[in-house]
Amino acid sequence: MKPFKEAVFYQVWPRSFYDTNHDGIGDLKGIIEKLDYIKSLNVDYIWISPFYKSPQDDYGYDVSDYYSIQSEYGTMEDFKQLVAFAKEREIGIICDLVANHTSTHHPWFQEALRNPQSDKRDYYFFRPQREGYPNNWISIFGGSAWTAVNDQDYALTLFTPTQADLNWDNPKVREEIKNIMSFWLDMGIAGFRLDVFNTISKIEGLISKDPHKKGFQFADDYILNRPLGQTYLKDILRSLKHKYDFITIGEGMLIDQASAQVMCGSADDQLDMIIHFDLHMLGCGPLGKFDFRKLYYYTNKDFKHVLRSWNHAAQDKGFHIASTMSNHDQPRAVSRFGDDTKYRFESAKALIAINFFNVGSPFIYQGEEIAMKNMDLPFEEWKDFEAKNTYKALQSMMKVPSWIAMKIVKKMSRDHARGVMQWNNQKYAGFSDINPWFKTNDDYEAINVQIQDNDPHSVLNYTRKLSHIYHDYPVFTQGYWSESEVNHPQMIVMKRENNTHCLTLIVNFSKKKTEYKKENDLGELILNNYDSPNTNNIYRPYECHLYLKTLK
Repeated sequence: MKPFKEAVFYQVWPRSFYDTNHDGIGDLKGIIEKLDYIKSLNVDYIWISPFYKSPQDDYGYDVSDYYSIQSEYGTMEDFKQLVAFAKEREIGIICDLVANHTSTHHPWFQEALRNPQSDKRDYYFFRPQREGYPNNWISIFGGSAWTAVNDQDYALTLFTPTQADLNWDNPKVREEIKNIMSFWLDMGIAGFRLDVFNTISKIEGLISKDPHKKGFQFADDYILNRPLGQTYLKDILRSLKHKYDFITIGEGMLIDQASAQVMCGSADDQLDMIIHFDLHMLGCGPLGKFDFRKLYYYTNKDFKHVLRSWNHAAQDKGFHIASTMSNHDQPRAVSRFGDDTKYRFESAKALIAINFFNVGSPFIYQGEEIAMKNMDLPFEEWKDFEAKNTYKALQSMMKVPSWIAMKIVKKMSRDHARGVMQWNNQKYAGFSDINPWFKTNDDYEAINVQIQDNDPHSVLNYTRKLSHIYHDYPVFTQGYWSESEVNHPQMIVMKRENNTHCLTLIVNFSKKKTEYKKENDLGELILNNYDSPNTNNIYRPYECHLYLKTLK
């Protein structure tokens, strides 16, 4: 299997990937059945979102048993087959480790409720109701971060009300997490993506944030990137890496570059990669993607600034980025950053090229390789707790009119990413033979894998060519990254260069054609996103060229 710094990753959200047991829900056998398809993308690792036993209040990110498979997704035998069949194709399986919180249905939490004297009581943060809310922290999904879990107790629930935060200050909790990781590593998996790893430690005493301000407050540095959390995770990694060889990908909620540098690097106690969200937060206010105070407005220069800032930081400070344009928590890339109407295919290809060109490892989210786009879902078809709760919170807490709240949530809802994979033009997009758990996008008859597989100019085949080039030329992963045309309002021009080759990516990242005179002698044009490239200096909307020059 390839070293992670030379690898391409593919994310599967199993519930919506492929259904083989005719219940309208994707499953592990569905991933097995599509392994050859994933391999055709020249993918080296598959990150699978949670498939553990769960009440599915947050679709698997509320785990009730870390050692069991959710029955909808299959069995432990199915998972073992998946790992084995993937290895036959030289693909490693990355599991999602959700360790900031468990479901309130988890046996640890249930025991803590039943028996106030149990040692599981200190696995979580309980506070008596008689004193009112223990602090003024706001939940990431809106409302208080504290949930009444019985007649006497509040529990800290920074995400949904049924996701109770674990107390990582308790060494028994840390030992439990280490045991969970060992269990799955013994199964032969290649590593973990660590869900919101930088929230595992909370400020001592759980004190209120800005207590003189009215209403609930975002706890930011009281819950993010705290030194104790970094120490706890480093201890676990150091311990496990003495026994296992595995990849770690840390999802950093609102993580900054200084914290990324501390937690990510080549040492045994550091993560291998960091997922940051600065690109996804473009146009958002400081409180996150539903903070609409900037009206979601951003410019091309803002887009380029985020890329430049993180690429330089990773390159200069020695940490590695998991480069993403979309995932299960974000709107579809072509709708968020490109143009999902007239220039849908051109902008989708340009985004994939930019993603591959960043300093780090490119991640493809299921459907991104065929330019799947956002859906216009009526309220009654919303599935996402975050979307539903934020819609209510915007109205109740911020007094936003309902029609504006609806518009805000629809723009950034996680539901966009969770529509079923569009395999062919048959009913339900070939995902299932019965009505799926989630609405099928209206455009599946025109946008699907089967059609694009047979089109040499499709986004799918463009992605395959690009990932093939990525593997063929080490300059993609080892070359020095640089950028020119920093202040150009439309053009993105980047280079990767080593002793033997120079790659140049030129993109007109806009809906308007523009004149741009490229450098002389860039070498051979090896990839473009139109059926035929322009030979003059006029770049069409989203036109993207990749040049390769041999230096010696």
